Amino acid sequence: MRITALDSLHCGAGTRTWSFLRLTTDTGVTGWSEYSDSELGSVALSSVIERLGRRVLGHDPRRVGLLEATLRARLREAAGGLAQRAVAAIVNAALDAKARHLDVPVYELFGGAVRDSVPLYWSHCGLGRIRMSEALGTPALRDLDDVRALGAEVRERGYRALKTNLLVADAGGVRLWLPAWGGAGFPELEPEPELLAGAADVLRAFAEGAGPGVRIMLDVNFNVKGPAIGRLARALAPLGVDWLEVDSHDPRPLLAARGGGVRIASCESVHTARAYRPFFDAGAVDVPIVDVAWNGLPEAVRVAALADTYDLNIAPHNCAGHLYTFMSAHLAAATANLSVLEYDVDGVPWRDEVFTRAPEIADGRMAVPDGPGWGCEPDEEAIRAHPATATAV
Repeated sequence: MRITALDSLHCGAGTRTWSFLRLTTDTGVTGWSEYSDSELGSVALSSVIERLGRRVLGHDPRRVGLLEATLRARLREAAGGLAQRAVAAIVNAALDAKARHLDVPVYELFGGAVRDSVPLYWSHCGLGRIRMSEALGTPALRDLDDVRALGAEVRERGYRALKTNLLVADAGGVRLWLPAWGGAGFPELEPEPELLAGAADVLRAFAEGAGPGVRIMLDVNFNVKGPAIGRLARALAPLGVDWLEVDSHDPRPLLAARGGGVRIASCESVHTARAYRPFFDAGAVDVPIVDVAWNGLPEAVRVAALADTYDLNIAPHNCAGHLYTFMSAHLAAATANLSVLEYDVDGVPWRDEVFTRAPEIADGRMAVPDGPGWGCEPDEEAIRAHPATATAV
């Protein structure tokens, strides 16, 4: 079996783009991976994959370890970042092809499943209903009563945890605070006390609607930095927030938040086990976030194994289409030290059409996929029916 072609496909998904890699072999077996990224990332990452992919034409995709080592060797002077994400996309597609060739799920290549279902949390809760509720076909999130209603919906649909972003309630209603991407508060990234008060109102409303059986988490991404992280953690503690998720390329700012009474989740943008180790050595993180699409499943498994030596349970990062979810579920299935899997419940109406299979979810848990490979692949005809826009790619 030899790799004959690597092709990228892109699908419009509202304000985002889903990006896929198709690996073709001379035996007719095809492997898929999803590598959806940010707006700039999808364009740049596709270019890196295209150039790097030329190096593996003619390689046997079943020799995944050799393939990964070969690709990494080409990138030693530019390790991490887009380079690692390109390696991950190719390696993940090769894993799918190998598992399909063997007629087994991918997790069987990593010791088999340790669980039959995976606990989920409702991610980006409320975000889409502020940005594009009409396109999603969901109620708009306009005020605190809407927030309470959404919290109740989370509970009624069987989820035991929700994660929202830095949403603020003020005289203008409920809005999203995103300074790291050039919005109000850029470039200081230090929320003012009145903004924190507005964010606290939103979190309280979620808790009131969801009730005591639903955990509340807050993800601020890269929107808060330095000492402000510690101040935010201390402000959240009286609200009963379960974890504060904050991105940092340095463990030291996270240490300021460790005594704040809230668990710290981080590292979704960290690449390779080597880069995770300083966070673990410093005791800077309670819940390591691991991205399968950006690290590659073999490296994600290594990160999970490393985390286990520090008695830490991981939470897979999952922020795009169904294939991304299935890939993440394979890590969750094969990993004993699992906390919970991220899942975007709200999605564009055509989401299920773009994939051959949707996740099977009941009572806030996803059934572990049982088909060969990832158990899910994109539908190319459906992708063509929903082309990515220039602004979203």
